[in-house]
Amino acid sequence: MSNTRDNSMLQEAKPTNIRRADIEMFAEKISSKYSLTQFEGKNEDPLSEFVTKLGGNIYYQNPSDLAASESGSIKVWEQNNFEIYLSTFTGPLRDRFTIAHELGHYFLHSKQGEIPIRASRKGSGRLEWEANWFAAALLMPKKEFNEVSDKFNDDIYSIAGHFQVSTQAVSVRQEQIKNG
Repeated sequence: MSNTRDNSMLQEAKPTNIRRADIEMFAEKISSKYSLTQFEGKNEDPLSEFVTKLGGNIYYQNPSDLAASESGSIKVWEQNNFEIYLSTFTGPLRDRFTIAHELGHYFLHSKQGEIPIRASRKGSGRLEWEANWFAAALLMPKKEFNEVSDKFNDDIYSIAGHFQVSTQAVSVRQEQIKNG
């Protein structure tokens, strides 16, 4: 099921041009406030619960719709009214990063629904960088990441398991933190 609102009212998301460090700090505050890295005692992924709390919905695209798919995208109509689209061909670890990435667009580029937007995962410009920086920090906050890395002697598989992300996401986050 999809939102029946007129998509023509949605504008393409635009980058904020906020510094990476500030985007990461903002995402880390959200992650901490809503315990987005805590899985124990939860029946559902805390990230999915968070999307629901924010008034969003997550939709998986059917394989037959892949050609016209909006996989890895978000539509924001207003505050507490947005949709995230995922592919049925990806796994839960990739989906978590994609959800966090789309939340980056929600928080940064729609200003939590103040600006009706659509953002499709196309290209690798500033807009996508900002959403990726947000996603990495939301799912793997720097302080916790460093503590977990030390605990597991930098083993990317153990770190990925702790944060429920792909090893590729861990490798990129390691580089980001190392290079400041």
